Amino acid sequence: MSASGTGKRKTGFEPQMGGFLKVFPPTYYRDRFSTWEECNRFCAQSFEDVIINEDPDTVAGIIIEPIGNTGGIITPTEEYFQIIRQICDRYKVILIYDEIITGFARTGAMFAAQTFGVTPDIICSGKGLSSGAIPLGAMITKEDMGDSFYGEVEDEINFAHGHTFAGNPLACAVGIAVIDEIQQERLDQKAQKLGDYLAEKLQKLTQYGVVREVRGKGLLLGVELVKDTETMAPYPELGQALKRTTLQNGLILRIDPSWFAVAPALIATESDIDELGDLIEKSLVDALKQV
Repeated sequence: MSASGTGKRKTGFEPQMGGFLKVFPPTYYRDRFSTWEECNRFCAQSFEDVIINEDPDTVAGIIIEPIGNTGGIITPTEEYFQIIRQICDRYKVILIYDEIITGFARTGAMFAAQTFGVTPDIICSGKGLSSGAIPLGAMITKEDMGDSFYGEVEDEINFAHGHTFAGNPLACAVGIAVIDEIQQERLDQKAQKLGDYLAEKLQKLTQYGVVREVRGKGLLLGVELVKDTETMAPYPELGQALKRTTLQNGLILRIDPSWFAVAPALIATESDIDELGDLIEKSLVDALKQV
């Protein structure tokens, strides 16, 4: 909870542990820059400013969700991650990706680290690892880092801690089966292809004058709602109406409340995407009649 940067999700649980500094994502500053690329450079560089101000010797790591899910499917540039990787190397800071949502083919590659072409030191994974069938998560590290706390018994290299349900054989069997299925069926490539197809359909929603942007990677996409495309003012009232109309039309979306996420199953077909696109458009039209 202390590592989270989402205000409404943490304030109810305060006070929290100290030592967690925050850096704003690119969407916070995008209207202050002429280009999205320039905004991303500024935001990436701000990590170094925070590290220097705090004292590099006291900063252990940086935790990033490659595509900011709760922030509205925030999708930085590849250069954003390149700059942060360079900063981490410069100050010997561990780079950690929270790939609980983005991992396991969701973004068009096995991990978002591959999608953006920048490798972290640690990947936290879950959700798609078991396809939602059973609780399962995994922390993945670079080999040299793993060797520092796991080795031969006689070497007494360990990072001792107790996890009652760690290594559950049923959960691990499910995870192995899911990984095999992803690789055999090339679901990463399928997610990229279907994601492009879905993005085209979502782009058509711009004709209604209330969509600022369609963003995301693979089959993790988001649509930002605005009152008009000149002021770009958020439109939570439309989001609230959309919550009602989507359910009425038999569709479940994450709406929060001036954007919504679209993340269909990796095994979806083009006809599924067609139906999904039609239902989203119908729901948006119905919602506009209510605001």
